[in-house]
Amino acid sequence: MKRIVFLPIVAAGLLAAAPRAAKRITTYRDIGCGCCEGWVGAARAAGYAVELHDLDRTERMRRFALTEATAGCHTSLVDSYIVEGHVPFEVLARLLHERPRIRGIALPGMPSGVPGMDGPRGGPSEVVTLEKTPRVYARV
Repeated sequence: MKRIVFLPIVAAGLLAAAPRAAKRITTYRDIGCGCCEGWVGAARAAGYAVELHDLDRTERMRRFALTEATAGCHTSLVDSYIVEGHVPFEVLARLLHERPRIRGIALPGMPSGVPGMDGPRGGPSEVVTLEKTPRVYARV
């Protein structure tokens, strides 16, 4: 009987310890933007598998239906979501865990102190939803 109890516990422990497949991200950056490489590097360090492409800003904004108010310097596709700009990975993890019914999230502009953007934190920034009427998803 101890054996029957022991084997499922061992099997559960092995499954929990097994490495999880890296979450795939496809990122489109404005042509020549260097800070995007910093975000991509941080994403890879956080365990994501990232494919990086250059795309003209106007085409990127048109393709992903972005506005100047929601745009950053790169757009990432993660699962079924658009992730715009230098969104911190804890916010991305929350999005993937909660799976809200939205197109995606954005950290507009290029604030300092977030992944890929060196410098001190310039104060709180808002990650907004990519919806007809954007709303605050997270404050970072």
